Amino acid sequence: MTATSPEVRVSLLGPLEVTVAGRPMAVGGPGRRALLAALGLGLGTTLSVPELLEAVWDDRPPMTATTKLQGHVCALRQSLARLGGPEAAHTIQTKPPGYVLCRHRATTDLVGFDDLIRRARETRLPDQAAHRAELLTTALGGWRGPSACSDIRSSWMNRMSNSLDERRWRAMEDLAEAQLLLGEHHTVIDAMEAMVRRTPYRERAWEHLMVAHLNRGDVAAAVAVHHRLCRTLVTGLGVTPGPRIARLLDEILGRRPVARR
Repeated sequence: MTATSPEVRVSLLGPLEVTVAGRPMAVGGPGRRALLAALGLGLGTTLSVPELLEAVWDDRPPMTATTKLQGHVCALRQSLARLGGPEAAHTIQTKPPGYVLCRHRATTDLVGFDDLIRRARETRLPDQAAHRAELLTTALGGWRGPSACSDIRSSWMNRMSNSLDERRWRAMEDLAEAQLLLGEHHTVIDAMEAMVRRTPYRERAWEHLMVAHLNRGDVAAAVAVHHRLCRTLVTGLGVTPGPRIARLLDEILGRRPVARR
């Protein structure tokens, strides 16, 4: 950032929030919020007018949708300029075939989240388990709500939010893996219990939950978790657990040597 380019921060990991040079900006109504969220999610990428129309109105744009979209862009630029001066208005630029939120003028909390996740996955296990756990804890701490852009209601945003939620769940499972190596079994049990209640078909979360009980010496609890998983998968999907879970059960029941990290 330069002195003539005030920092614009769009926070997406929770209700949409925007700050300009550290001061909160009133975004406006649902249309402007959806537009800015779409531009924030595509930071640095030009989104076409049809893409933005879908983000704002799903597949039901009004006859005057393109004109309304231009009005939303104009209003957002005016709000940015009020807080950050004329240069801040250029954060949203017109670039055929649509608009772009300029990466050199703006940032998002999603960028920070993704950077921390990347750095965490570059660490080596088990030697760097503590560093990985630290990075992942910081990344997950940036979420301010149960889902991204949780105050924006549209089918388009639901799809985007589901994609981001998947990245969040993977990060939580990565964190649990590191915490198991650090002996934080009770922490893993609490976190994975919450996860399997919310996302019951994630076998990796169930696996971490089984291992946490096993590592704290509670074989019965680990087997009980396996039974719960089997009932969940059979009832909900008509399938049985995959080979990793089967191998883990064999380890728990002593049918083969335990060879886990």
